[in-house]
Amino acid sequence: MEEKIYSLAKTEFNIASPLQLKEVLFDKLKIATQGLKKIKTGLSTAAGELEKMKDRHPIIPLISKFREYSKLQNTYSQSLPKQTDEHDRVHTSFNQTITATGRLSSSDPNLQNIPIRTTLGKEIRKAFIQP
Repeated sequence: MEEKIYSLAKTEFNIASPLQLKEVLFDKLKIATQGLKKIKTGLSTAAGELEKMKDRHPIIPLISKFREYSKLQNTYSQSLPKQTDEHDRVHTSFNQTITATGRLSSSDPNLQNIPIRTTLGKEIRKAFIQP
């Protein structure tokens, strides 16, 4: 996926860097910026803003997909196996006093953040079962 993005950009850059991404999208590729949100460092490359631009250049959907894969890999695929016990199980801590509402929160790892909206997120979520 990185190679495809680099090919479309006609240069290699740090895809995770908002600054470098802005340079590629708006300066090099000259993608139209109308309707995009501006932040103090310039135009935003947040997920919502990329969604607005998805039909403006074929690189945009690839960058969105790259971000999704990177997030899942870094947050779950690489880190959760390191948090398993001797039986290859992950145990979270449930906290009631941390939340203002008295509801339970989950930490170490926070299992409430496991994505559900994407196909890959659903696949990762399937790995968590109550024993």
